Amino acid sequence: MQFKRILYLTFFVLGAQYLQGQAVSDLDYEGRQNYGLKMGMGINSMYGGKLQNPRPTVGFMAGLYIHSNPEKKRSPWGFQTGVDLRMRGSNFANAKATDTAINRAYTKISLMSLDLPLLVNYRLSKQRDKEIKQLQGGLQLGYNFNSVLYVGPQKRPLPTAFNTYNSIKEWDQLPLKMYDLQAVLGYQYRGESLGYSVSMKMGLLNLNNNFVIRGMTDTDGDGVNDKEVELISPTTDPLKEKPGTPQMIGTWSLELALVF
Repeated sequence: MQFKRILYLTFFVLGAQYLQGQAVSDLDYEGRQNYGLKMGMGINSMYGGKLQNPRPTVGFMAGLYIHSNPEKKRSPWGFQTGVDLRMRGSNFANAKATDTAINRAYTKISLMSLDLPLLVNYRLSKQRDKEIKQLQGGLQLGYNFNSVLYVGPQKRPLPTAFNTYNSIKEWDQLPLKMYDLQAVLGYQYRGESLGYSVSMKMGLLNLNNNFVIRGMTDTDGDGVNDKEVELISPTTDPLKEKPGTPQMIGTWSLELALVF
């Protein structure tokens, strides 16, 4: 009988110490920060019928975040936003072994964007746990302030002077719409000083802004550029698309970020 009492008391003390180690003290509980930094990388690509043979590429991001503190409330619901600088885009399997840097096949598009996530958090952990685990869902507004086109197996930009054979005016600021909107679904873990988030993002808008890259080419072999044609292939001529329904150029990404 005495042994059972000692055993129960031991289990009670160990359990209390464990719960005490998992709970936040009153001082820490009231002083939890609701802002920080995040840095990460993602697998990105484009989709839709306009750009042919898209393949994933790796991009990077860095940003600031701020969120409400649902762990201080009985309700598990909260809100998170911030500002992110992101590099994304897509590779394309259009190159051939005989291609050169001035060929007609595009092999990569890079997008640089400034993004504003608008997320709802749902806390999975207990209210006063030191480690916060939560689901996230919402929208991400994006401003594509630059886009870059690369061609050939070496993924090089086309010449940009009109006095160069098979040249275009510019290989950045592509005919893509500047604003994007992505649906976001993810998971976030926040420890005492470090955490991480995993999220899937899917573009909802068509970025196709009459996407055709035109330039001058020498059609008669006399060394003089004398005709403006579509240089980058394989794309679809807007004249062959249904009126008012340009073919889709969308974006998607799977992203992993560290949360500080």
